[in-house]
Amino acid sequence: MKKLFAFALIAVGVLSLTSCMNDDGPNINYEVAEITGHDLPEYFEEGEEYEINVDYLLPSACHSFYGFQTGNEENEDDETIFEYYIQVQTSYDPNLTECTEEDDDLEKTAELIDDFEIKSENDYTTYRFNFITGYDSDGNPEYLTVDVPVGAPDDNGDEEENGDEENNDDSNE
Repeated sequence: MKKLFAFALIAVGVLSLTSCMNDDGPNINYEVAEITGHDLPEYFEEGEEYEINVDYLLPSACHSFYGFQTGNEENEDDETIFEYYIQVQTSYDPNLTECTEEDDDLEKTAELIDDFEIKSENDYTTYRFNFITGYDSDGNPEYLTVDVPVGAPDDNGDEEENGDEENNDDSNE
């Protein structure tokens, strides 16, 4: 009987807290911001540390930077390429029916990494950064893809392939 009473008391407490929580405070939603730029170097040198910043466009002045969502993996087709997937998350209160903030400067910059370092024990010759720029009509991510080689580009014309930047649409796969 005591256990049943304790359970009922806890259930009533949880329900009353939940009902209070729904009435108070802002409701927060998240949205992906378009990545518009970066400050990646032309190439990486082993043992050097790099600060990497990302430029992004807020969806509206009512949105604010929330953080980065990232992932990484070795490239499936080429084990010398290591890939990063990066998106900027923003937050906003969907209960605000009108945004009273000024829309003057929606272009922002945030520090993605402050101490990116290429270690000599890695066998990767290229680091590929896939920055999400948005989504196509089917909901597939679209990327700004940047390949950064390890080591200075050769002087024999290989520079065209190194540090290339292109928009990739993964829906074509």
